[in-house]
Amino acid sequence: MTLDVGAELELAIERLAAGGDGVARADGLAVFVPRSAPGDRVRARITHVAPRFARAEIESVLAPGPGRRDPPCPYYARCGGCSWLHLTEAEQLDARAAIAREALLRIGRRADLPVIERIPAPRALGYRARARVAWSEGRVGFRARASHEVVDVETCAVLDPDTQAALAELRAERPRGAGEREIRGLAGGDAELDVEPGAFFQANRALWARWLECVLELCGSGERAVELYCGAGFYTRRLTRQFARVVAVERSPEAARSAARNSTAELVAEAAERWAPSHLAAARPELVLLNPPRTGCHASVAEAIGASSARRVVYVSCDPSTLARDLVRIGERFRIARLVLLDALPQTHHVELVAALQAD
Repeated sequence: MTLDVGAELELAIERLAAGGDGVARADGLAVFVPRSAPGDRVRARITHVAPRFARAEIESVLAPGPGRRDPPCPYYARCGGCSWLHLTEAEQLDARAAIAREALLRIGRRADLPVIERIPAPRALGYRARARVAWSEGRVGFRARASHEVVDVETCAVLDPDTQAALAELRAERPRGAGEREIRGLAGGDAELDVEPGAFFQANRALWARWLECVLELCGSGERAVELYCGAGFYTRRLTRQFARVVAVERSPEAARSAARNSTAELVAEAAERWAPSHLAAARPELVLLNPPRTGCHASVAEAIGASSARRVVYVSCDPSTLARDLVRIGERFRIARLVLLDALPQTHHVELVAALQAD
């Protein structure tokens, strides 16, 4: 059998890949199928063929897998905001753990992985404290899947009440032309955290307390800590209670100003890749805490951590593949002591993983 674009065939979905698609096999190729579930038997149409893989779209579900459900959202067929609403929460959590483990084994070359601990989201729906909204031709909502078209969305299943209210306000404005805007419930903060517009913060408000507790427990306590990519100071404000001296590094001006107001740490408004290679060793940290963007940390940052005096590293990651790559760069001086999966973005394929490293 030769796969051609436009061909229809029956596929058995084996697992979920890091990008969120289901994976089947046909003609010796991996076939990636969006909105599929492990155990599904589907009739699918080939949309793209490459030398080592193909892509397909579901024409019909012939037999559903055990983790498939009816998505609890009337917009899901077209909206691109969520990718896993058709899966039960248990199936989603299992998939995230499998994706994280596979990345650490394959890319990170770590064979001695601890069991991945799991912290479920307190709410699977109505949790999200910020979202990127688009508008065009009188429609206000979210981009369609694999398209720049805007799907008109009146009520979003994953927005928390305050952010849903912000969506309603934007819809009432009837913005002209086309554009995008980030909406935030309560301006993106809580009673203790001051976050400027444009500064990043974690979107799952319901998970904030447990998330913070987890990361700070892994950090421990001591004399000197360095926090890289500190953002608005979500961890920093508590880290200063556990370490006598904390140096926090953040390149975003909005986030750095927020962190300065939210904590008593020594704030360095500079990119981690500029600061760490020449200053991290001199700071003599016992702990390095880092929360880089999805692209991971710069190679020079990972190498500086590996060469530092740190005995502990806590890495908060939003992409297991870049985490795995960075662990290789940090080096084998550190073993992975604990791995904690945070179910931060239910109904999406994104994976938040905290790795606690210990120097032997």
